[in-house]
Amino acid sequence: MRLIKGVIFDLDGVLIDTEAYQWKGWVEVLKPLGINLSKEEYFKYAGKTGNIIESELVEDYNLKIEKGSLLKQKEELLIEWFHHEELNLMPHAKEAVEFFKNKGLMIGLASGGPKDEIILKLKRVNLFYLFPVITSASEVKRGKPFPDIYLLSAERLGLKPEECLAIEDTQYGLGSAKSAGMTCFAIPSEFSIKQDFSRADKIFNSLEEVVEFYKVNP
Repeated sequence: MRLIKGVIFDLDGVLIDTEAYQWKGWVEVLKPLGINLSKEEYFKYAGKTGNIIESELVEDYNLKIEKGSLLKQKEELLIEWFHHEELNLMPHAKEAVEFFKNKGLMIGLASGGPKDEIILKLKRVNLFYLFPVITSASEVKRGKPFPDIYLLSAERLGLKPEECLAIEDTQYGLGSAKSAGMTCFAIPSEFSIKQDFSRADKIFNSLEEVVEFYKVNP
């Protein structure tokens, strides 16, 4: 941990309790196509970038749709929801970000969502001011599980990938961070608990545990 100079957080499922909205968004846009995407079926997609999820859904369900149309509908629906639905922080989310910031570490965010959705959610839960660097999937060629988003985040922080700690809640976010050459701590959620976290440097139950670990291993 002594080599770490920056911490990069995922958003959905790590800082804000919004992974259920991601699933419900796909549920709503798939309904007119005669598909009922259960929570268990969504587990295999949780953590991947939207365009990757769409392409896999098209293949898995043999959908005949225009590329990008399903994702566009889903993103528009979520923006509408996030303007008025109650958004809750994950336990100790704000405290964890402030803890690392107060320790003098650089702070960033790398989310597979579109930039406007990310900023809206951060502002709704009063976290936006804590992140000088926010990287979205729309700013890179390949989203999670590819390393692009974490490599760009490190570059924006002015750090080498090996100087960064990523905090993720899914196998695909974990894969993105590790492929970028970062240390990655995983906090599995109900949507990702059955995914493969064998590449994680450490696995925790909460952000509070991450902070406590850092206090003992600064």
